[in-house]
Amino acid sequence: MDVFLGIDTSCYTTSLCLVDGAYRIVADERRLLTVKPGKRGLSQSEMVYQHVRNLPDLTEKLVPSLAGNTIRAVAATNKPRRREDSYMPAFLSGIGYGRSIAALLGVPLYTISHQENHLLAVLRGTGYTDTPFRALHISGGTTDFLSVSPDAEGLDITRIGGTSDISAGQFIDRVGVALGLPFPAGKSVDMESRDFLDTAKGTAVFYKDGEVSFSGPESDIQRRIVAGETEKGPLCAETLKTVWRGIRKLLERTEGDKTSLLVAAGGVMENTYLRSALAAYAQREGFSFLPAEKGYSADNASGAAFWAALRST
Repeated sequence: MDVFLGIDTSCYTTSLCLVDGAYRIVADERRLLTVKPGKRGLSQSEMVYQHVRNLPDLTEKLVPSLAGNTIRAVAATNKPRRREDSYMPAFLSGIGYGRSIAALLGVPLYTISHQENHLLAVLRGTGYTDTPFRALHISGGTTDFLSVSPDAEGLDITRIGGTSDISAGQFIDRVGVALGLPFPAGKSVDMESRDFLDTAKGTAVFYKDGEVSFSGPESDIQRRIVAGETEKGPLCAETLKTVWRGIRKLLERTEGDKTSLLVAAGGVMENTYLRSALAAYAQREGFSFLPAEKGYSADNASGAAFWAALRST
């Protein structure tokens, strides 16, 4: 059977993925980068070091899935966004590894941005689309509201809104770490919040010209934690409700837009409450909402593998 290899080396995760010609997952191997307790991330050199160590281990785990299969193409993420000025050393680990594998096997190597990889990971479940759509990319370092048009190079993306300071993921992570939760804190904040979401209201979010600001609400919660307000559940729920207020302001900016599909990608979109809130909003406003399959909003290489398959078939 022909299979297609995707590689992604992001700020948080080393990822390899194999899909078949029908875009089904054959193998999916990931490893979170190690962040010391109390820290909120890694330097680029630390990311590269861990990726270089992780890639051979994950490749060895993929080997059993290659029995009877042949890799026909490789795709790797090469930068955060599809822009000339977009660059991050962490992606050199994956693109270099992908070039080596493709050269040894004599197969094509395709490149896409990390943002395209996230959006394609969502589209893989439906088989792709050539119709323009809107998208939310909400992750540890990104909160972007996007207009997307598929093209021959991947996805032509125009940013139409987002955050003017910290991202939704940074807001969640900073509150989580301050409460003693592990980084990245998304999963823990999700779990801690669940019994308190019905009563939490969230904080007002500043909005201007398509940009929301989470720095004020984050600073307010940090001050309260320092002052001794440390019950995790209510503060996690308040954080998520505040994030939803910001997302809703972005969506309201384009109410009446004729684009009928909203794709939601990025690690923050693994959050149970935010997925539910977006689904309910879409149903109420009359547009289609397409999140990733559960487990594929967070960093993974399935979008890159999907792109390798699309380019080869």
